[in-house]
Amino acid sequence: MSRRNNYMSIGELSKLTGASLRSLRYYEKLELLIPAHIDPDSGYRYYSLDQVTLVGLIQFCIELGIPLKDFGKFTSADDTMDYRAFLAQGKEIAQKKLSALKQGLALIGEIERRIDFAERYQIGQIYERECSKKIFFTMPCGNSLENVDLFEVARSVSDAAYAAYTEVDYNDLSEYGVLCEYTPGGRSYHAFVEIPRRIAGKNTKIIPAGTYMCRQSEDSQIDQAQDIFKEYLADKTSCLVIETEIFTGKYKISEPLSELRVIGI
Repeated sequence: MSRRNNYMSIGELSKLTGASLRSLRYYEKLELLIPAHIDPDSGYRYYSLDQVTLVGLIQFCIELGIPLKDFGKFTSADDTMDYRAFLAQGKEIAQKKLSALKQGLALIGEIERRIDFAERYQIGQIYERECSKKIFFTMPCGNSLENVDLFEVARSVSDAAYAAYTEVDYNDLSEYGVLCEYTPGGRSYHAFVEIPRRIAGKNTKIIPAGTYMCRQSEDSQIDQAQDIFKEYLADKTSCLVIETEIFTGKYKISEPLSELRVIGI
């Protein structure tokens, strides 16, 4: 039997598949890639052309995140490969990864849209924006933000929301921040985190849809909302103020940009 006519060296297999020599030897160690022929004199390993496909399948396992130890489930003692079972599992995993990639791309697109919107306006400029109805999980902060560590409060309200709604699929675009309800009787502050709109219950507030007057700032200005928007609020006896971080093209981690939103109620 001519080795050149029927088999290829490990180096040739490496070139054909793109797998490194180290990887091929590792596959053999795991008994996933057994040489078709081992020269009894030199100990050199040789492989059949069909094993190029086998290496491709092993690489596919790695790309899909299938543990190589599971690859053995598709081979039997008589050196038979159950391609149908392997492809069925590979297809299922690939579909899940494709779904995750689509969700990731949708998330990127939404963040880009939010950045585009935020960059239309200058810091300190007052503008209008249409906001849809939202549901906030809230935690009261009293009638003043003095001596309140907003970071700690935000973390606490987020932990409480996750604990209360463990079955909810949160996403990376949920808003969080502080809201203030101004009424003739005074003001009350709440830390909040947005939760899916289909949920409303204990410790939640429904934030109405509508046209909000907005302003971006580099520091918290929720206490000055009535003065900042006094012309808009001149004929209003009550209002709702929301302050939340927004996405910007150049995000400064130590001083993120905030958006102040006000609506008369």
